[in-house]
Amino acid sequence: MKTPPPISPNVLTAARLPIAPLAVVFMLIGEPWAFVTAAVLSLLLELTDLADGYIARKYNAVTSFGKLFDPFSDAFCRYTLFLGLFSIGVADLWMVMVIFYRDSSISFFRTVAATRNVVLAARPSGKFKAVVQGVGTQLIFAAIVSQAYNPDVPWLTDIPWWIMFVITLITGASFFDYFFGNLKILRNAWSDLPTTES
Repeated sequence: MKTPPPISPNVLTAARLPIAPLAVVFMLIGEPWAFVTAAVLSLLLELTDLADGYIARKYNAVTSFGKLFDPFSDAFCRYTLFLGLFSIGVADLWMVMVIFYRDSSISFFRTVAATRNVVLAARPSGKFKAVVQGVGTQLIFAAIVSQAYNPDVPWLTDIPWWIMFVITLITGASFFDYFFGNLKILRNAWSDLPTTES
């Protein structure tokens, strides 16, 4: 008999959804203690993201719903945090737009492929982007907290923006990798031609 997981991976995935907006609320408070709280919540988002995947694989609890729910939750949470960073002046609007356009485009590519019975496989650039966003976000919050408690250190002010800049570049590059890597599927869909490629 299969051992049930200690907690449903989908429950962990769902639990992330309210945490991200709550982190933004603390960001907007603007006090040092609030930035620390937002940083802890951001770290909790990453840990639960790792935990739900680990539990799903270890207990053979991977589901079709979970395969869609997990990336949706990831995008929802990270984009919410990026909007929060924009609201406090850490990120520029164009950065948030690049990230949003990339994620929206990849979702569209996956939907187009699915309508043609093709599974759009995750590409290395997508996995690398996810790692960079996850680690980069934690570094940004660490820098924000350091800046909040050390306001007289001017160079700390620029660190979060530059980390966000790197995140944005890598996220944008991932779009082009997915676009050109799946160009044949997109062309066939555009022309409504049958495809045999997976």
